[in-house]
Amino acid sequence: MPTWNGAAHLREALESAAAQTFGDFELLVVDDGSTDASAEIVAAFPDARRRFLRNERRLGIPGSWNRCLEEARGEYVKFLFQDDVLSPHALQALVEALDGEPGAALAFGRRQIRHEGDGDLPLRGEAYAAVLEDFYASLRGPLRGLDLVRGALATGRDLAVNVIGEPSFVLLRREPARRAGGFDPAFAQLVDWELYLRLGRRDLLVFVDEVMGVFRVHSGGQSALNRRGLRMPREFVRLLVRVRELYEADLASGEDVDLRLAEWGYRRHLAGQALRALLSRGRAIALGETAGRASRRS
Repeated sequence: MPTWNGAAHLREALESAAAQTFGDFELLVVDDGSTDASAEIVAAFPDARRRFLRNERRLGIPGSWNRCLEEARGEYVKFLFQDDVLSPHALQALVEALDGEPGAALAFGRRQIRHEGDGDLPLRGEAYAAVLEDFYASLRGPLRGLDLVRGALATGRDLAVNVIGEPSFVLLRREPARRAGGFDPAFAQLVDWELYLRLGRRDLLVFVDEVMGVFRVHSGGQSALNRRGLRMPREFVRLLVRVRELYEADLASGEDVDLRLAEWGYRRHLAGQALRALLSRGRAIALGETAGRASRRS
């Protein structure tokens, strides 16, 4: 459990971990310099499997997640974020899936998305749910990253959409994840999806058709915060470049063109967003100068 100022929901997340029907695990909590009561909540949590570490300096999301990978002692690593809740059977179902597929680097399942609050929150609306249902319906046994890319290109699915889901609902085989280099610090929002695509370049991915828990989305969550400014448009471009680096050589004629067109579409989107931000900033400066002149005249 990587944590940072998560006191509001941390106890509920810990309790959902402790309630798993599969009980042979360590509960490793890595705190990234919280200034709230997170450390006290973890210290008071009555579970002998608990191990608490605190980063000496803020590492941020990729860095703290990578420390979790390095410090974990098990063959498998199951992330659980401080805002999320696991179903009691989640760990057992995912462990059984990886045990049954030795060539797989990760197992993933469904999750319930719970929006708390109003506003422009991620994953809200029916479009994303429809994309997921179409993806799940297309699965026929274990898949590879190339299947993810080809499936997206064939159906028009946005390659920047993470159809695997957040790490709270994924079980990783630790050594392949470490061998792949862990989470790339060049990414903030798409950091998990980018790792899945790298893992799928050489290893299998296994789907478990069960709900693994609740993904809580709220205005204070990192996913919502990442949507501000140009961070997301930049990451979209960076991800499509990474997909091309990983998979373009294996695509059939025509598929490679579709992939480059998708990347170009995101580059145009980024350029448009940057231009709008620049124009908006210019208008704000002009309005400020006008107000200042009016104030001096009065």
